[in-house]
Amino acid sequence: MGLKSIILKIIKYIPANSVKIFLLKKLFNYAIGKNVKIGKAIINCNKVYIGNNVHIAGNNVITCNEFSIGENSSIHSGNVIQGRANFSLGTNSRIINNHHFDLWNNIQIGNNTWIAGKNSQFWTHGSIHTKLNNKDLSIVIKDNIYIGSACRFAPGVLIENENLIGLGSVVTKSFLESKTIIAGNPAIVVKNEIDWRTNW
Repeated sequence: MGLKSIILKIIKYIPANSVKIFLLKKLFNYAIGKNVKIGKAIINCNKVYIGNNVHIAGNNVITCNEFSIGENSSIHSGNVIQGRANFSLGTNSRIINNHHFDLWNNIQIGNNTWIAGKNSQFWTHGSIHTKLNNKDLSIVIKDNIYIGSACRFAPGVLIENENLIGLGSVVTKSFLESKTIIAGNPAIVVKNEIDWRTNW
């Protein structure tokens, strides 16, 4: 275990939020905005940007190259965001509980997007392309997306703006349409021309 990991484990248990954030800024040069609250979480990344009014709850493990979270967003408890690549979460977005994000390649989640419920998994490696290193298997979840509980995402998937992914869906391909309901195993479009924010 490296020195940084040891220090971060100590910081994790500091009860005073202001002291915790001060140390993260001064010791590791993390860019952290105003009115940020960090619980008993590990954030061990090479570069960190956290916007204003962000809440990262306890029992989260975040280890990656670059970690970015936009203002007014939150990460609830029990999530694992882990790997060698980059992770970004946009503004006004939420990740609820006990989700797993595999960062062999990048994961990008947009604005006003919810990773709702619990136990969804996002995988960015595991195919022949990982071994050959000849294809970007990053996952992109764009803006205004709602993802229900216990969904599974295959490497290289892209989800276009304004879609809902039904609970338990297994998403094995990209969906480039907007205003659809996507569900099933494997996931398909089950409804078109519907805005989940007003009609679901």
